[in-house]
Amino acid sequence: MGVNRAYTGENLVFIVGAPRSGTTWLQRLLASHPRVRTGQESNLFCGYIGRLLQRWQREIGSEASAETATGRGGIGLPCYFTEEQYFALVKDHLFRLLDVITEGLQAGELFVEKSPDHARYVPEIKRLLPRSRIIHLIRDPRDVVASLLAASDGWGKAWAPKTPAAAAMMWVTSVRAACEAGRALGPDEYLEIRYEQLLSDPEATLAHAARFLGLAWDPAAVAEAVEANRPSALRQGGGTPIPVRGEFGRQGTGTAMDPPEFVRKARQGGWREQLGLRDKLAAWRVLRKAMREVGYSWSARDWVGREAGGPGGRR
Repeated sequence: MGVNRAYTGENLVFIVGAPRSGTTWLQRLLASHPRVRTGQESNLFCGYIGRLLQRWQREIGSEASAETATGRGGIGLPCYFTEEQYFALVKDHLFRLLDVITEGLQAGELFVEKSPDHARYVPEIKRLLPRSRIIHLIRDPRDVVASLLAASDGWGKAWAPKTPAAAAMMWVTSVRAACEAGRALGPDEYLEIRYEQLLSDPEATLAHAARFLGLAWDPAAVAEAVEANRPSALRQGGGTPIPVRGEFGRQGTGTAMDPPEFVRKARQGGWREQLGLRDKLAAWRVLRKAMREVGYSWSARDWVGREAGGPGGRR
């Protein structure tokens, strides 16, 4: 690519969504297409570039407000750079990173980047890469909460929330941010996919995503991609490989390795048995409004029935 100030991200696709929403599954499915390249989560915006942009905006916004102004005429890098200068520098830095991330990408190919936490950085992505595309995968938050809590007991203990309320808030923060950003984008820039759709009709849902990306994909090849990436195959270490390069690639196998518990039951509604009554109540208090905003409902019958682990049980 080279550092090209005219680059707008036309060959970049960002898969975003709350953690444990099936984003890795969708990534593997799309990466089965011969014109799609991918890699391990880069956290490019949520860990690096996006924070540079948000820090700038906070400093400018704080000084513009009478309640938060320093009274000293401002502090930070806005004392040294104009906005145009600062964003040009950040953009150059971004492009140098993308040179390595997308190394070997050929004309007519797409690079699919999957970092779930980029859901909170869609405006920053679109500001620097206006022609990039966003696919937002949304899953029933109750299943997300159950999956996050299970991860917190094992392979995800370093990052997954350990309480139902915290897990629910992670979903709310992620989904609200991406949906709000998506409302400002056109249908050729932003696509929402429900995990439940992907689960019940993976061929049709994958074909729909391919059309959004302008990828011609024979139905037989779509079916083949779905079969190769079924949850049962992923649990056994199969599926479309996700390359790992750089230092971790040098230290490891060169391919992303998921823990044995990474792919769980891959079904809808498992939260009913996996969450106890107290866990459900704690999650409901956080989720009830945000769920309705994106079309999920928590009906009275969802509270009825045998609770896993009794009144205080979990998973």
